[in-house]
Amino acid sequence: RHGFMALGPTGTGKTQCIQILMKAMTDTGTPHREMRMNPKAITASEMFGRLDVATNDWTDGIFSTLWRRTHKVKKGEHIWLVLDGPVDAIWIENLNSVLDDNKTLTLANGDRIPMSPDCKIVFEPDNVDNASPATVSRNGMVFMSSSGLDWKPICQGWLNYMLSQKKITFQESDVLMNLFDGSFVDAYRFIKNSCEPKMRALECNYIAQANNLLEGLIPAKEETSSLSNSFLEHLYIFALMWSVGALLELDDRMRFEAWLRENKHLDLPPCNADSGDTMFEFKVDENGDWKHWKTLVEEYVYPKDSIPPFASILVPNVDNVRTDFLINAIAKQAKGVLLIGEQGTAKTVIIQGYMAKYNVEEHLSKSLNFS
Repeated sequence: RHGFMALGPTGTGKTQCIQILMKAMTDTGTPHREMRMNPKAITASEMFGRLDVATNDWTDGIFSTLWRRTHKVKKGEHIWLVLDGPVDAIWIENLNSVLDDNKTLTLANGDRIPMSPDCKIVFEPDNVDNASPATVSRNGMVFMSSSGLDWKPICQGWLNYMLSQKKITFQESDVLMNLFDGSFVDAYRFIKNSCEPKMRALECNYIAQANNLLEGLIPAKEETSSLSNSFLEHLYIFALMWSVGALLELDDRMRFEAWLRENKHLDLPPCNADSGDTMFEFKVDENGDWKHWKTLVEEYVYPKDSIPPFASILVPNVDNVRTDFLINAIAKQAKGVLLIGEQGTAKTVIIQGYMAKYNVEEHLSKSLNFS
């Protein structure tokens, strides 16, 4: 077929599979190259082109430009046009003439551009809910299930990367892998079956979150030093509760902690039943010991010489100090952070407070409103 879809949720390895297949075919003597775009990020006129009614001038769109470019490649080189993004009825229906036997792109200015014989069109969506039967019937379908890529290869790949960067030792790698082996998948199954996460996430998302947190928390190496097993175990527990337990409400967090204490022999933080504390009220200090978050909450001093805008006042408490620490653990690696929560839970103020700590000579911040 000249058109096919690689379907499946985010994080199942669709892009990597396509790229490995193209590399394998290139290595076996048929050169393959991809041109990738996200059709959902642009309007239909930006994708296919726009005809100016007043002047009758034609401006090519991104897709039509790439389509023309496929005719100019070297002989024998194969091009795959990869449309990586959600399928939308607005643009996918315009490709029906491309996907059927005509193999022709028809533009609004009357141009009819045939498909290059060495070109294939590949869609990489999450689902085809918005595609019509006409579109679906014209495509070859390859579905990639989220169960195909579980946590283990992702974790092993991350440990190999950390070893190659000399951020951990072989002994530490073995300790961490044993810890993940012992409780991660059971914890994931427990929250899937017995709790209600506030957002749908796959196993690969949870393990990536745990790995990113550990990478931000493991202290920089001296030449010979190696972290003790108890230090690593505490860091692992902290990463586990802020990856697997991060999307849970307070009731579910308590249920998750009770399950961990009953079923897993981990060195969890010592919680006093009368105080109402859970393991989520503790962090790992620089010596590898458990430390309560309230010991890190600074006193708020109201400025005497000025009146700050009410919306900018953030009185430190356990929640926002903890959130700020977690944001920093991820953001210092130049990775993206997503805060979710209801209105009025100080998401914006916490982010603005974190951004205010940056040196303005090195970092600029821009705030956008999407809705």
